[in-house]
Order: sequence, then C-alpha cells, then structure tokens
Amino acid sequence: MAAYGHSYWETKTKTAPRPLKGNLTADVVVIGGGFTGCAAAYTLSQAGLDVVLVEANRLASGSTERSIGAVLPVPDLPLVTVQRTAGKREARVAFTELRRSAVDLGSTLKRLGVRCDYVGLPLIVNAPFTNDASLLQKEAAARKAIKLDAAWLTPAVAREILVTETQGAMRLHDAGVLNPVKAANGLAAAARAKGARIFEHATVRKTTFTRKDATVILAGARIVTRGVVVATGAPGPVFHQLDRHVRSARGYVVVTDPLTTAMQKGVGARASLYTEATESPRFLRWLPGNRALFAGLQGPEIPAAQREIAVKQRANQLMYELSLRYPDISGLPPAFGWDLPIVTTVDGLPWIGPHRNYPFHFFSVAFGWHGEAFGWLAARAAARFFTDQATKDDAGLGFVRAM
Repeated sequence: MAAYGHSYWETKTKTAPRPLKGNLTADVVVIGGGFTGCAAAYTLSQAGLDVVLVEANRLASGSTERSIGAVLPVPDLPLVTVQRTAGKREARVAFTELRRSAVDLGSTLKRLGVRCDYVGLPLIVNAPFTNDASLLQKEAAARKAIKLDAAWLTPAVAREILVTETQGAMRLHDAGVLNPVKAANGLAAAARAKGARIFEHATVRKTTFTRKDATVILAGARIVTRGVVVATGAPGPVFHQLDRHVRSARGYVVVTDPLTTAMQKGVGARASLYTEATESPRFLRWLPGNRALFAGLQGPEIPAAQREIAVKQRANQLMYELSLRYPDISGLPPAFGWDLPIVTTVDGLPWIGPHRNYPFHFFSVAFGWHGEAFGWLAARAAARFFTDQATKDDAGLGFVRAM
C-alpha cells in the first residue's frame, strides 16, 4: 500500500537532541539544518570560523527530506528567460556559478567520504512537442553564446536515449543524483569534525542587531554573533518582511514500486536525469532497487486540511503521466507520494547574500526545485562573505537585484 504523505528519504533518529540553553557566542550562526544549512556549517567551519547551527526540528528534515535528490546545474527558468527578467550579466553569473557548484559539490562529497549514493549523470532536457523543440534549440544556442555546455540531440538520438516521445533534446553534463538526507547529515558530521556546534529542536524566535553584532534569540538561549546565515528555504516567520520577494508554491513527488524485469527493458538505459522544456516541467530520476522517482505538477499552496487528499490525487496523476511516457510500466503501483514547498522568485534566481535591512545577516532562500546545487553555491558564497572574500559576481545573486 502506498505511503502517501511520506517521503522515500524519511529516516527516524533515536539519538536525544543536544539541548541549547544559556548564552553563547559564535563567529557565525546558521539558522536551518537542511542541506543548505549543513553545507554552510561545513564551509564556514572549514574556513576557520566558530560556527553554531540551530535547527527547529531535526537535521535534514523539512524540504531536504522531501526533495528529489537531484543536483541540477540549471535554475528553474531557462537562460533566455532569466536574461530577460534578471539581466544578461546576472543570468551569466548564476548559470556559470551553478554549474561550477554542481561539479564542486560532487567532488567535495567524494573527498569527504560522505556516503550519500552520489552519482554524476548528464541531464537530458526533453522537448516533447514541436514548439518545445524550437524554444529548446534557442536555449541551447543561448548557452553556447556564453560558453556553457549544451549539446543538441536530434529526435532519433533523443528517442534512443529516452525511449519516450520527443522532438529533440538538450544534453547537459555536470548533473548528479544523491540521497539528500545522507548528504546533509554527512556535511553536518564534517562540520562537527571542524568544531561546529549543532543543536536540533532549537527554534529561533527572532534576531536583533546593534552596530557591533547580532543576537539570535531562542527559547532559553541567546547567541551573540558577527554573522547569521539564514538557510531556511523561505524567509519564514522570523523574516516575514521578506516574503514579498518570494513566490511560494507546492510540488509533488511519487516513487514507484520496483520495476519488473520486463518493465526495465521498456524504459531505456536509465543513465541520465530527465526533465522537460515545458512551462510546467516534470523531473525523472531512477533510484536503487529499480524504482522511479517522478515529480512535477507545481501549483499554488493549499490549506493544510486539504493536503492529504491533494497528495494522493497528484501522486496518482504523476503515475498516470509516467505510464503515458513509458507504457510498459502501466499497472505499476506507487510506493510513496508526498508534496514539498517550492519557493521561487519573479526573475527565476534565488536570493543568496546580505540584505541592507538586516546587518550581519546572509540569506540563502528561494531555490525552487534545485536545492542541492544552489545550496552548495550559497554555502560557498557565505564562507566568502564572512571571510571578506566576496566577489563582484556574488553580489548579483543577492538582493541588489531588488533594490
């Protein structure tokens, strides 16, 4: 029976949380213990800073536990769109740095020995319809114009790889897949080894600041610091004044039962990540044990009371759509179905950087579907910012675009 409302990545921890009480000091406080927060804790402690990470629930819960576990070297929106909405320079920086971060994340996980099932794979962006193919060819040309990887695949070649309906596809290198929960916990362990102090079940109530420093205030504890990294995905209740800078939606994910031997022959080599050059793209990756993970159907937020019904409906819709792409798997039941928050911006790029109304703060929010690659980019940028090594390119990813 399908576990609706439960993520394939869910884990249960048996360790008692380390309590956070009293007054502390730190060079930098990281708010949020998902993938981005754990990555930031590692990069900051690696840079020699005294780091405290606080997580309201448990590490790698929330959006990390509900993600699709794909390291995607592209934002949610195409390059040609982001060039128009954010500007050509900002688009070039974001796309270039995101690709570099995807590559560096993979190499860092391997170097640290983090056992998170990371595998580097190409990303195939499919054009199911003729009009999509025309737009996708323009996207490939725009990428090549700024010296980014993009290979156009003819319909015959794309069909051989994808074994599904296609009018052509774009192949990008430097993508990958991983277990997001194991990756986050692995980076947290690496941060602890560098001296980072990590506290779970520690909810931030507010932050304050003076000309000299900032204070992170929790129930029963206060942390005085010279830096605060906000790695919460969305601004959240503590920084709700920034909600106007983001758009919140909800996406849906389904994981299938294992494919039979006959079904495996009908879905191709399964040696790449799949997405689509459509207005509402889908994402497909393959999991250990011959399971498929299929995601999409991004739509508006819905009331909490209706989420359970919506998850079941959307999960079964995704199963139906997957069977249309691969008829040989018709009848395969879902094993897991869940939803996740999708936080984006008007121009398609995240907010990574400081905000003039919040001295000593560095925000890492609004990553869309692409948490892992953008999360690592944000972690590296935060380390540069708090060691006075920020670059001009870093600024283009921050709130300067909104000022």
